[in-house]
Amino acid sequence: MNNRKSSISFLPILDSLLPILILLIAVFFRLYQLPILPPGLNFDEAGNGVAALDILRGDAKLWWRIGGGKEPLWPYLIALSTVILGNVPLALRLPAALAGIFGVAAVYPLLVGLFRGPGHRSCLQARLMALLTMLGLALSSWHLHFSRLGFRAILFPGLASLGFYFLWRVIREQGTGVRGQMSLDLVWAALFIALAVYAYLAARLLWLVPVLFFVLHWLIANVKQRPTGEVRTRGNLRSLFIQISNFLFVLLLILVPLVVYFVLHPADFVARSTTVSIFNPASNQGNLPGTAWRGLTLTLGTFVGLTGDANSLVNLPNQPAVSIFLAPFFVIGIIASLYRIIHADPSAPSPHLFLLCWWVVMLLPAILAPEGAPHHLRLLGTIVPTYALAALGLVATVNFLTRSVAGFLPNRQAVSRIAYLLLVTCYLLLATQTYLNYFIRWPTSVDFTLPFDLYAVRLANDIAHAPPTAGYVLPMDIRAGPEARHYTLDYLLAQRQPAAYTYLPVDEPNAETLLARAARGKAELRVVRWTADKHQAADAKEIVTYLLVTNAHLAGRQSFPVYDIETYAIDRSGTDFEPRLPPIDRPVGATFGGLLRIDAVNIPAAVSPGDVVPIALALAPLTQMDADYKASLRLIGPTGERVAQKDRVLRHNFHQGTSLWPPETVNEYYLLPVPPETPPGKYVVAVVIYHPDTQAPLLAGDLVEAPLGTVQVR
Repeated sequence: MNNRKSSISFLPILDSLLPILILLIAVFFRLYQLPILPPGLNFDEAGNGVAALDILRGDAKLWWRIGGGKEPLWPYLIALSTVILGNVPLALRLPAALAGIFGVAAVYPLLVGLFRGPGHRSCLQARLMALLTMLGLALSSWHLHFSRLGFRAILFPGLASLGFYFLWRVIREQGTGVRGQMSLDLVWAALFIALAVYAYLAARLLWLVPVLFFVLHWLIANVKQRPTGEVRTRGNLRSLFIQISNFLFVLLLILVPLVVYFVLHPADFVARSTTVSIFNPASNQGNLPGTAWRGLTLTLGTFVGLTGDANSLVNLPNQPAVSIFLAPFFVIGIIASLYRIIHADPSAPSPHLFLLCWWVVMLLPAILAPEGAPHHLRLLGTIVPTYALAALGLVATVNFLTRSVAGFLPNRQAVSRIAYLLLVTCYLLLATQTYLNYFIRWPTSVDFTLPFDLYAVRLANDIAHAPPTAGYVLPMDIRAGPEARHYTLDYLLAQRQPAAYTYLPVDEPNAETLLARAARGKAELRVVRWTADKHQAADAKEIVTYLLVTNAHLAGRQSFPVYDIETYAIDRSGTDFEPRLPPIDRPVGATFGGLLRIDAVNIPAAVSPGDVVPIALALAPLTQMDADYKASLRLIGPTGERVAQKDRVLRHNFHQGTSLWPPETVNEYYLLPVPPETPPGKYVVAVVIYHPDTQAPLLAGDLVEAPLGTVQVR
């Protein structure tokens, strides 16, 4: 009787003080040093910010084709924070931190609702499960990383928890109310799950959780075939089927706008998933079973402390999703759940079965897209059932130890205290590990330059503080597509005048126009040359370089991590800056190995020592080629000496090598540097076309080195 009274007196603490304390722990971990850690602004975060800026400009959308596609809920939320805080990184990360805190809070009612049964002891066990799940999430490095990044995925756990909380209320009451009746709880469940779908790609699978749960519940009930409860079980199953069907119907109604959009734009529905799908030959490398097995083992390994995500953006590299301090209890939790499912009353829905269904379904995004396995972002949908199962394992372990040891010791309360000390120790170790890993080890062991676009943040700051007479030009590789902009720059510089920087997708048709536009009202152009970026090969054909060198003056060059800056002074002479590519009209007609022909060239009549010789070629393929041939442009002196040389793979405007050239003329542009000490005289410009692997030249007639014309050095 005394034990019962002590349990009852302990309930108010469990109901109020401990959840609040755990929530404060979550607040500390998610807000501490948030303005400075992580540093910089990752381009995916900034892409969300760019979508938010579209909203603030009046361009409201239901879907953004940014970064493989973005659902609408997160951009609308961070549009509000951007209005309040301005276009700064904190405007993207503070909502994520708040969403993370919300996710920690949401699991408490969920777990209490799942495991609460008749009797005070059951209520205590349910609250303990809820508190431990809350604490696991609050102290989880896995959850913490995503709570401090401006990624939309962090909305997923909290919204799913609330959705399933209301759905479980419907499931629990399906045998006690009017069967098939639509309830407000069911509408709330559908609303929160729909919001999750409007927030993140993987949430599209959430509807499978109640469907799988019903199917397995039905199978288990039929296998057990308890004669005494057969009629009641059948009635409950029928009612459960109706309620889940109602839930799916309401969910579909709320998702109608998104469904209509995808019907009208089916490519957007599969844009990202088909790229990373295990069924894509580029992903499975022709070995689907082997790829599936490797992805599965790596993915499951992160739950038991054996593997971890190597991506330093979202994880201390290779740190498991579940800490080694909780991983054993996660396994015990799965075993305990299976035991409870087997021995449960088939007429009553099993919360253990529901958790396992949730966990298994949300493994699918990572298993079906094995790239980068174990991929903690794609596994984020499993995080709530994962920590709930770990809490279940801890409670099962404590109960087992209490029952096992109590028979040998006279003081049962001492045994209980020792068992609960195990709980405290595990979570203290987890808290220490998370703090050290995130706030000390991660910042000192990871180079944040690329993961968090530190280079782009620096460039944005330079652009923001540049004089109004300087314009920045950012060459873009046309193979990357029009959406492959630098979102970090776009978001941070949203308040700057549009002319502060210009994107230049490098191809012949628009290079002249965009350069002229960038130079309006400017005395100099600062060209960003990427050295480690998706646009590194943007100007591989040197079209931009050719236009600037022949129409402006190179005034300086600076090097920074990931990019260099070339500054070109513009000599207007009272007119607008209008760079032009030259007409390629001096006939040549040199045929190389019967494969391609140089039809014409453009070579200046004269240059000065220390200058460059700009050379433009018009080439025509004569047949299909089996290699991507190279050209070697050479400046030959009066006595036959080689004064300068430039070698480069021949490329079509869209960067295809000669093996992929269409049957059309291709223009190439070269700049041959003339050494400052070059004596005056007439020099020959010659070309050699050769195989990239064997270096064997293609003969032009009987010549290896075919002359193209002459230039006077004066």
